[in-house]
Amino acid sequence: MYKTTKSGLTGLVLDDHPLVCLAMKQILERNPRFTEVLVESDPFVGVKKLRQTKIDFLILDVNLVKLDGFEVLRRLRLQGFTGKTLFVSASESRLYSETAMRVGADGYISKSEDLSILQDAVECILNGYSFFKVSTDTKSTDVELSKQELAVFRFLVDGKSNKEIAEILSLSPKTISTYKSRILDKYKVNSILELMNVNDILINGF
Repeated sequence: MYKTTKSGLTGLVLDDHPLVCLAMKQILERNPRFTEVLVESDPFVGVKKLRQTKIDFLILDVNLVKLDGFEVLRRLRLQGFTGKTLFVSASESRLYSETAMRVGADGYISKSEDLSILQDAVECILNGYSFFKVSTDTKSTDVELSKQELAVFRFLVDGKSNKEIAEILSLSPKTISTYKSRILDKYKVNSILELMNVNDILINGF
């Protein structure tokens, strides 16, 4: 059962970088439509809040520690979450933006953009439009990964081992190895390092 909130919109910023959370919170608070803006850097606590509190607008980092933001939203949608959702990520890959659309997000922006773009994205989404802004990336447009492959892909470029990914996704190391092989085959590369170079993936962010 959702907790009731005051009139106006309630927003939640879920990002495991506290300074990023604070910056985004300040931007959302400038919008008069929001009555309350919550922030959470612990992804597990954040997901709990989403299940217990009516959140009208969610800003969600793709690259959560030990969680895949895309999978978080997919599961929330299946559980009845109807709030507007804007993904943020350190990656400018079109692949991420397309996946955000597939799992039901309303927008996607890269952290490499000036944070002022967040204001435009929020206003656009609140007005009933979508907002997917990424750099032109023709290198990855011909490659499509399944949701599970994308989850493995994201953890691989974060430097996690097959065993670590298997534990996070509750899969066997052998299954992760299979997904890894498929990803490398699809991108026609021989290693994760080569894959990162091909797609110009930004894994450090801010």
